[in-house]
Amino acid sequence: MKRKLYASQLEDPYLQSNFYVIGDEFNNNPFLKGSWRFIEFSLTTTGTGVLIPHRLAYTPLDLLVISVRGGTITVRYDLFDANYIGVDATVTTAPLKVRAFVGRYSEDTIGV
Repeated sequence: MKRKLYASQLEDPYLQSNFYVIGDEFNNNPFLKGSWRFIEFSLTTTGTGVLIPHRLAYTPLDLLVISVRGGTITVRYDLFDANYIGVDATVTTAPLKVRAFVGRYSEDTIGV
């Protein structure tokens, strides 16, 4: 859903200018495009199809992995649903720790 800042309706030129700057930032920064939640999880054993709760109110489409320590993961997008994301995990040094952003990237951001 494209959101709109109605900068042209503001009478104060400084406020109007600031709204345009804010809109440009949302439109040009990829991390502000979409809806993201930061998650961290740990696993102690190797597993296939491991389900991790994401606590979003929708099924995410994207997982931006920031770091993986103590093993490797393969993201299983086919297991994503309204409650969980799925991974295959190989633990080499327990616990395997993962930090990531989960959500949906969208080109529809802020219009000014």
